[in-house]
Amino acid sequence: MHGDLTGNILFADGHSPAVIDFAPYWRPASFGSSVVVGDALAWEGADESLLGAVEHVPSFPQFLLRALIYRIVVDALFRPGEPDRPDDDDCFLGPVELACRLAE
Repeated sequence: MHGDLTGNILFADGHSPAVIDFAPYWRPASFGSSVVVGDALAWEGADESLLGAVEHVPSFPQFLLRALIYRIVVDALFRPGEPDRPDDDDCFLGPVELACRLAE
């Protein structure tokens, strides 16, 4: 899977999406889908309607929890000692609560 797919796709009218900055990771495909959904929920303003696009993904709720943990840890590691992001009190709170509800 691409390690950071959400921010590394270029879109242009009349052309297929182009994947850039390929960073391959060896993870289950379900994890890759979950990272993209988690990123969209936390950083791109997506809402729960996005879940319809991944209802076919095996074990999606569990993978979404893991994807969010991954992003939270990476965010903390790459921003040590920095203040909270000014655009949101906690961009992960809503997605984590949703993932917990789905995993029940």
